[in-house]
Amino acid sequence: MHRIIAAFLAATSCVAVAQAQDNVAAGQPLGAAFTLDQAVAVAGGSAPAADAAQAGIKAAQAARTVAGLRPNPQVQTQVENVVGSGPYRGVSQAETTVGLNIPIELGGKRSARIAVADAQFNRAALVAAITQADIRLQVTALYIDAVAAERRVITARDQFRIGQDALNAAKVRVQAGRASPLEEQRADVAKLNAEAEVQRALRLAEAVRINLERRIGQPITGALDVAVLDRLPPTTYGPTMVASTGTLALAAAD
Repeated sequence: MHRIIAAFLAATSCVAVAQAQDNVAAGQPLGAAFTLDQAVAVAGGSAPAADAAQAGIKAAQAARTVAGLRPNPQVQTQVENVVGSGPYRGVSQAETTVGLNIPIELGGKRSARIAVADAQFNRAALVAAITQADIRLQVTALYIDAVAAERRVITARDQFRIGQDALNAAKVRVQAGRASPLEEQRADVAKLNAEAEVQRALRLAEAVRINLERRIGQPITGALDVAVLDRLPPTTYGPTMVASTGTLALAAAD
């Protein structure tokens, strides 16, 4: 008789757990995973700061082209003995002198001008790189928060399933006379707490996901790449060596 009751309760447990999992998974998006690289690419394409940085690079490129040009030659024309008095009346005695003036830059003016333009271009490229790095940092932080929230949902579901199994086991022991009803009540409270934790985790995951969608500027239709946390590079501590090439030139470009 006890075996029949245990089998019936086990079947009821499976149905209850399945229904609970269906309920907590109702808002889970389906489809291909929306990766971190995709999120960064989408955010970079819709960021005004990135557009401004690219415009700065184009302006610096144009300035570099202009800086490399040599001064334009000048054609000078001089007319004498015209519109005077006596024999110089009119233009019959006019003398016209035509000259070509080609400026020659001395003292390294052209090379200095090109060096300044190169430094300004490098500075614009550095600003663009910093802007892209800031965008990636912000999107990565939000993406990791969203993935961590989804993992907490998975953990909460596991705790709920364990609590449901513990409650069913407690019911079997109570009905068999091997445990007091207090044990069943405790298991029921633990199961309810686990279910409430699932709901809290789901709400948190939804809120973090909305923050990510706002940052990248579009809704996310697919699931996130939950395995991204396993592929994160190890944290590096201590100072980082920085190449000093072009540091003074970049400072002069300011």
